Amino acid sequence: MKSRSLKQPFVHPMPNLEGLTTRLVRADLEFVICGGLAALLHGASMFTRDIDIACRMDRGNVRKFFNAVADLKPVHRMTPARIPFTEEQATQSDFENIHLSTDLGQLDCLGEIKGIGGYDECLTDSQPVDIGGTAVRILSLGATIAAKRAMGRPRDLQTAAELETIRTKLI
Repeated sequence: MKSRSLKQPFVHPMPNLEGLTTRLVRADLEFVICGGLAALLHGASMFTRDIDIACRMDRGNVRKFFNAVADLKPVHRMTPARIPFTEEQATQSDFENIHLSTDLGQLDCLGEIKGIGGYDECLTDSQPVDIGGTAVRILSLGATIAAKRAMGRPRDLQTAAELETIRTKLI
């Protein structure tokens, strides 16, 4: 499947988006961009401070994830002590989700997306896009709407409504 090019250059409030996505692709990580970034790529006007990706959470893929971010001083941002994300954790721990702060920004690696399912379901309901010359997959517009609705937070419901309007104009 050919990558879809964005009609206008995508400018993300997180300046190192291209650097992070390129690293993930080069590490051969199996992932799909979801969450706020997927919504932005579909045309929503919301603001996001992180990149959410759905990915396989098996040890091999988590190891690839670690290799992609190891030199970016990754720390677990959901822990008060902000402990480092280590190679030992990547190879010996079982994760459902990994929430990191890195030198290039916040990156959340999620084993399941509410309203969609695990990585395989996200991959099935995704589409290719080009970000700075790198082909990546993002949740489809419909799946992004479903995920935002399933989250149920006011900001997610607002984004889902905005994406519904965008989808109506595309039809």
